[in-house]
Amino acid sequence: SPTSGTGICTGVAAWSSSVAYNGAQKATYNGHLWQAKWWTQNDTPGNNGQNVWTDLGAC
Repeated sequence: SPTSGTGICTGVAAWSSSVAYNGAQKATYNGHLWQAKWWTQNDTPGNNGQNVWTDLGAC
């Protein structure tokens, strides 16, 4: 049977709009692991025109 997730999100905190993220910091959002390209705050992963976050794959 298929397993859920790959474990890449283990120990990574969920994204929060109130947290300031530096480049290379990671957060989980909507079942995916995301990595900030540069400093960001309140930019939703996958939902902004600034392309701040890189989707590293499903959790």
